[in-house]
Amino acid sequence: MGATIPVPSRSEEWSTNPGMVAMRRQTRIRLMEVAWPLFAVLGFILKGIHQTLFAWWLDPWLQRRANQSLWDDVQANLYFLYTKGQPIEEKRTQVLPFDYASVCIVLGNVRFCFTRGRGELNVSLRPRHAPDDSYELAVVIAALDSKDITEVMQLRDLADVGDLLRARLDDLNDAFSESQYPEFKSKFSRIQENVRVLTRQAEWELNKRLYH
Repeated sequence: MGATIPVPSRSEEWSTNPGMVAMRRQTRIRLMEVAWPLFAVLGFILKGIHQTLFAWWLDPWLQRRANQSLWDDVQANLYFLYTKGQPIEEKRTQVLPFDYASVCIVLGNVRFCFTRGRGELNVSLRPRHAPDDSYELAVVIAALDSKDITEVMQLRDLADVGDLLRARLDDLNDAFSESQYPEFKSKFSRIQENVRVLTRQAEWELNKRLYH
């Protein structure tokens, strides 16, 4: 009895024939070219509906809710700041991107601002009399303690912020006073230059790992 020669099915021919494979690829590309504008138009329409019907009240409500959650955590972890300071009430809620939340509180000569979102926590300090001047907490602590920026503890949560601030409130209040602030401000330029150098070094190391 002769050997049986297997005959490929039509589906196997389609999956192995180079011409058929190329044809299917071209078909998918054409379908995407046709469908993409439709998805873009649909997205534009849905965005318009959201902006018209929901964004004007829903986005501010969600922002206030996120801000309140952050404020509750500030009260719990920085009670020494909360009990003596004055919260800054916004006249109009500013909607932040990526579900970020932000609250600010003034104590003496210092305005403390806390921003949280996407797993990050940022704390900045500003002189009460010069609110346009803003500095990251780590930079302020480095200047206050005359340390290198690399020696300042990295912030993981509000409890870490409390550890840095608790014993330094009086010194911060003096440093941000109108009389001492000009001298204290001169220290920031040197520290911020060190930060820029460290940032460039980190970027260089990252690019080296990615492309070598």
